[in-house]
Amino acid sequence: MSTAIFSLVGLVIGAVLQFLFSRHLDNKKHQRDLRAKAYADYLQCVSEHANLGHQRSSAEGRQLGAKTADSKCRISLYGAPAVISAFANFERLGAAMNTSEQCSAFTNMVTAMRQDAIGNSSVVQADLEAVLLGSRRAT
Repeated sequence: MSTAIFSLVGLVIGAVLQFLFSRHLDNKKHQRDLRAKAYADYLQCVSEHANLGHQRSSAEGRQLGAKTADSKCRISLYGAPAVISAFANFERLGAAMNTSEQCSAFTNMVTAMRQDAIGNSSVVQADLEAVLLGSRRAT
């Protein structure tokens, strides 16, 4: 009789632990997905800003500004400390890509985003800069 009780207790404890572990992993996955989406949305906005040119005062430009602000807010909520630090450095430099220092700060920010989103994925900085900014801008 006691063997059956111990087996039942072990089964219940195992089920509870499995449920809690599964819930924890689902929560971590959801947080990782929120971060990755915020990063991708911001980078998409940067790309759209680059293609929009000087039409920022148009309705489309204002809508893109709001979308950019939304993605920046989500990064400030969900982003990893290293990403927020790199992002703040890019913002302090003017959040533009007119100088080599600004381009480097942007590339460093994207590197931090990649590291946070997909883990240990080393990439040559010059290659990433060439992909992001074009081969003529890359150093």
